[in-house]
Amino acid sequence: MASLHDVALIAGVSKSTVSRVINDEYGVKGATKIKVQKAISECGYIPNQVAKDLKSQKTNLVGVIVPRVSSHATALGVDGLTSILDKAGKHVLLASTHQEHQKELEYIQIFNQKRVEGIILYATHLDKTLVNAIQISNVPVVLVGQDGSMHNIPSIVHDDYRVGYEAGNRLTAKGCKKIGFIGVQGDDLAVDRLRSQGLAQALEFNQLSLLFHARGDFSIESGYETAKEYLSKFTETDGIFCATDRIAVGAIRAIQENGITPGKEIKVLGVGNDELASVCTPSLSTFNYAFDKAGENAAKLLLERINNQGFEMSKVVLTFQNIERETC
Repeated sequence: MASLHDVALIAGVSKSTVSRVINDEYGVKGATKIKVQKAISECGYIPNQVAKDLKSQKTNLVGVIVPRVSSHATALGVDGLTSILDKAGKHVLLASTHQEHQKELEYIQIFNQKRVEGIILYATHLDKTLVNAIQISNVPVVLVGQDGSMHNIPSIVHDDYRVGYEAGNRLTAKGCKKIGFIGVQGDDLAVDRLRSQGLAQALEFNQLSLLFHARGDFSIESGYETAKEYLSKFTETDGIFCATDRIAVGAIRAIQENGITPGKEIKVLGVGNDELASVCTPSLSTFNYAFDKAGENAAKLLLERINNQGFEMSKVVLTFQNIERETC
């Protein structure tokens, strides 16, 4: 295997000059660079990337922490952020927490040890412990999905309160008066609390009240089981707003098993415009979230922090689009 010494002999320069060319340092003439690069090509020398990174204090690595890799939102978000980071010469290390809060803390620590240049965290909650872990991180952290701006943590969020409010308006406009909400764990401020609060506000404006607030998880099966349970308790239900499309798909199955037609006797709305929404029967009315744009914005915000550009605190709020199909 060729060495730095071999390259120096072929190019007729010192080993230190070869090292400066490899590390793209100033002070090397253009003609000398060409000779060194030609010598590297001729002898097949492969620079030691670890040593190069240690010398430059840059690894070009970015850690991305997601709650689960099977999510439609995660897939689009990662596609969006990698498109930006690739252009900046950064490489992504992806970690899945499997929706375990402790794993978020562990991966922040691990990524710091791996000397990543920054971290993008798709958070499902935001408590004091997580905020502290982010604040003591040696590298910048950008949140996606939860608002950490009040703690000076740059964040990319969707307009979750507003989507809940719009859901209430859409359901009441279709004549619904007995409306329930199926959410997720209560410590998820964005997906559960803000969306349900927006819904309740819209219902109050229409002189109605929320019939029930059920909680499950993000799965289709959870949507099915939760809807089945609450429909048996609240037989007068004529509208259901689900925190995600996958929950809504499960709810549709539970409604159908009761001999009821979703979209007629009971209107159903989801959030996210998952691929399943357009192919389930009946097709699911929902809200389209720009998950790819969330990833892109997170990457841009992180690159600003890595390069010490931009404001100390930033929050980007992304809008949404109404998608009308058969269930509402």
